[in-house]
Amino acid sequence: MQLTYDRLCADELRGTTQADYLIALDAHLQVVENDAVIFDEPAFPVVELARSLLSWLPRAESEDFEFDSMSYEERGTVFIRRATAGWTFGSVLEPDATSTPVELAHVVRCCRRFVDRVATDLSARGIDPGMVIHQ
Repeated sequence: MQLTYDRLCADELRGTTQADYLIALDAHLQVVENDAVIFDEPAFPVVELARSLLSWLPRAESEDFEFDSMSYEERGTVFIRRATAGWTFGSVLEPDATSTPVELAHVVRCCRRFVDRVATDLSARGIDPGMVIHQ
């Protein structure tokens, strides 16, 4: 399982508040299992997703994750849900495509890699990740 992105874009960034960074920085997001793409969105608020995942990780063992974005009306554009044999990744926008179940340790590693990459990309742009995703 991988949460991956490319083409981080700041073209819509007009301010310097946390909310500005969360919704104005987007990228081409993919949720990928082996060679299968579970979810693909060309302009996704990856910074907001990273912040939400970071907030959820301490509670991951006891609750599902459903991304509740300021950019989408739908809750669960990315979700991580407990299944009988582990945890699955998917999106309410692609209801027929979910990953095979994986162990929670794999979910945590996947999410931490994603958050770390977003933090690195923010730093490279001169943006303090502590102010944006760690609060």
